[in-house]
Amino acid sequence: MQNYSDFKPLKRLFETFDWLPISEILGKTRFSSRGRKNDFSNLNLFKAFVLKSYLLIDDNTVLVKRFHESKQYREFCSFQKIPSHDTLSRFERKFSNRFIKIFEFLDDLLEKNGAFENDDMSFDGTDIPVLVKNKQPPHHYHFGAKSSRKKFHGFWLMILSSVKHQIPRRFLVGYAREGQINLAKELFNQGQVDESKNNILIIMDGIFDFREMHEMIISIQHKIPLIAYNQRRSGIPERIDLPSIDWHFKINPVYKNNDFVFEEFKKRTSIERVNSHSKMYTQICLIQNKIKKSQTIKKTTVENIIVFSFILEQFKLLEKIQAKQAQQTITTYAH
Repeated sequence: MQNYSDFKPLKRLFETFDWLPISEILGKTRFSSRGRKNDFSNLNLFKAFVLKSYLLIDDNTVLVKRFHESKQYREFCSFQKIPSHDTLSRFERKFSNRFIKIFEFLDDLLEKNGAFENDDMSFDGTDIPVLVKNKQPPHHYHFGAKSSRKKFHGFWLMILSSVKHQIPRRFLVGYAREGQINLAKELFNQGQVDESKNNILIIMDGIFDFREMHEMIISIQHKIPLIAYNQRRSGIPERIDLPSIDWHFKINPVYKNNDFVFEEFKKRTSIERVNSHSKMYTQICLIQNKIKKSQTIKKTTVENIIVFSFILEQFKLLEKIQAKQAQQTITTYAH
């Protein structure tokens, strides 16, 4: 099994985890049109997709095959019977809008368990290129450009992540043509992500260095924006050399302390590692495999692949917290 050393702790977490809130998000199992009760609950099918992400599988047919091969996989999902490819695909289509709600619930749960204490956040976009088949015209709405003005065909993945744990806390998928700036505005406008008063910074790249973005971070996220200086917009090489009446200093006085800004901005490397991990070592790398099977790929399909990759990371962090709390309990009783 992929990363087998991680599987047993994850399985233990699943056995003791309180699934009621997630069950409520997914809703009750409904009866079929013929009056027979469904053989598979929404919750157990959800577990199957977490397992699918863990195994780095890009196809539901392959997942069904794995269930036939392994009793452990069936026990992990609490399956008495093995679901068909159609059952899994139908569940994925029907409940795709609820998976992100589960991701946000798990983020809140991690925050309540103290995972993000004294932890800042970093933000950036990463391109998910989609291969264009030979002799077939690509869909024009998939084309976009990076900050280097290099064009690509595919999607943007915008990630707001924990600096300390380097785990996504919010994300947004958009077509390449939508651009990083528009998608960033959409993500930060959705409401405050982190309510901790000890986490004060959101660190971002220079492409987001404009007044509206600074104001959005302050007024909606209630954090201090630490955004790399974009000299192309002003023609002055360094932000510290801007006149004292410049809007940067009026909106965010922290920029006057250049040494502090320089030191804190080093934390930005955390989002670079998250982006690299997301593209290379999670199920996101399988998007390229799926595009080979069809001319294009739906944004919903990309979102589902990504959200389960991130949900898996959340469960792994929850397991570590649970193990640490258990160890602390044992140590307390030992003394």
